[in-house]
Amino acid sequence: MPSEGRNPECRNKQYDLSALPSVSVVIPYLHEDLGLIEKTVGSLLANTPSQLLDEILLVDDGNDKNHSYASVLSKLDPKVTVHRNKERQGLIKAKVTGAALTKSPVIVFLEPHCIANRQWLEPLLERMLGSHRRVVVPVIDILPEGHTDDYTYVGNMYGGFGWNLEFKWPGDARSRNSSYHEPDPYPMPSMSGGLFAIWRDWWDESGTYDSEMKEWGSEHIEMSLRTWRCGGSVEAVPCSRVGHMFRKARPYVFHGEAAMRNKKRLVAVWLDDHTDEVKAAVGEKVMDFSDAGDLEGRRRLKKHLGCKSMDWYVKNVYPELGNH
Repeated sequence: MPSEGRNPECRNKQYDLSALPSVSVVIPYLHEDLGLIEKTVGSLLANTPSQLLDEILLVDDGNDKNHSYASVLSKLDPKVTVHRNKERQGLIKAKVTGAALTKSPVIVFLEPHCIANRQWLEPLLERMLGSHRRVVVPVIDILPEGHTDDYTYVGNMYGGFGWNLEFKWPGDARSRNSSYHEPDPYPMPSMSGGLFAIWRDWWDESGTYDSEMKEWGSEHIEMSLRTWRCGGSVEAVPCSRVGHMFRKARPYVFHGEAAMRNKKRLVAVWLDDHTDEVKAAVGEKVMDFSDAGDLEGRRRLKKHLGCKSMDWYVKNVYPELGNH
């Protein structure tokens, strides 16, 4: 258990558990360390009220026998189940597969190298009661790589990106809003993507993830733009804290061409009249959509949801982007 580092207002807060929806936690894993997965699951079981946790579904994304751990993990607790993909689907599709195998009204996506802190779930769910289109994220604290028993609390950082469409942490909540009062929830122009909670009905209605995207990359920015512009919002909830190990290198093969294809799909569907800024930041290659796959399905979804323009997003959600 990490040392207590939450805001005092969070520590003293009481929650009416009977008013909160139950969740399924979906955690894909590929070539991960068994000890870290066990710590992740252990922290969830220890720090989540039993009546709010329906299941923890671990998605084995085509691991070899040395990294599957299915028999060990499925014995950790009756609420832990393992689904094995026979072949690697990639992180994006593995999340969609996992979500479809669960039934809870709220889906929580986490990663297999996290520590769920005290009362990590209750503040997320309480905030979600206000709107089924509100996607919420915890503040993501740091577990140092190689020293994952350490736990470093971070400030109330907000997520964003530049015209290169790469995620970053540009600053904290008060740098955007001088009247911000900690630990109030605050808007996130973009989520980092690995850790978030979403109502199942909105997950389905808003189009889950772009199923034509491969492996990993750009799906978090695509979802952030889609959520904000199509009637929803993305918020960070500082009373919810989850430690996450940020790695220097991925433990699996990652194909750069898959990341570029995903970025092309993001540009083709969502960037509207701002493709020149992206082209200046990324290069001409991002504008060649010939190998980006079928785009019409996502364009139809965008029209069906009545989504607002990229101009609206820059003006109303992320004005800092316009200053880059």
